[in-house]
Amino acid sequence: MLTLIVILIVSYLIGSIPTSIIAGKLLKGIDIRDYGSGNAGGTNAFRVLGWKTGLTVTILDIVKGAIAAISVVVFFEAYPLGPLPDINPIALRLIAGLCAVFGHVFTVFAGFKGGKGVSTAAGMMFAIAPVTTLIVLGIFLLVIFFSRYVSVASMLAAVAFPLIIAVRKYLFDLGEGLDYYIKMFNTRVFIHDSLDYHLLIFGLIVALAIIYTHRANIRRLISGNENRVNFHGRS
Repeated sequence: MLTLIVILIVSYLIGSIPTSIIAGKLLKGIDIRDYGSGNAGGTNAFRVLGWKTGLTVTILDIVKGAIAAISVVVFFEAYPLGPLPDINPIALRLIAGLCAVFGHVFTVFAGFKGGKGVSTAAGMMFAIAPVTTLIVLGIFLLVIFFSRYVSVASMLAAVAFPLIIAVRKYLFDLGEGLDYYIKMFNTRVFIHDSLDYHLLIFGLIVALAIIYTHRANIRRLISGNENRVNFHGRS
């Protein structure tokens, strides 16, 4: 049980690293939460700090989720502090990834006021279902390119994830997904590009949660006040 608790705490702390706030302080000497939408996430980083910094922040937030879902779990599986409970490996990675998302949204390093968790959730999903997540990433990039609304791209990508899982699993009859192995921390790690129905249910919950955290963005979209990304603006 101690190993599981440590996995959850470490994952939360990794997710809590406030990348956009750090970037704002280092590059502009500002707290990004005092500008734009007031949110400490990738979308507001694009808006306030420019697309280059916004992209960097987004990538780092994605990495946080992937590290929690895979690297943290694998490390403590290889070097446990005690016996792990009998938990499905995919479920354990989902739980660790969720702790990182929770840390991103409620960061202990910045007064528990962080981002919306989209990028960190994407990183977690990539670590667990890489093929589906790459397809979703393509959708995200296309939407942001044509609409220039990061919020719209984020919400559509979140909804697309469970839909693509369902299409690949049931329409194309790909079963439980793809299996392969990589070596990490001197351990042969099983990687499953999951199409399990539990991941489908989880994806639906995450999609609803992400739409919920974008309530203010939806209101601004309806009123026509949502800001667009300026690809030719500040860097």
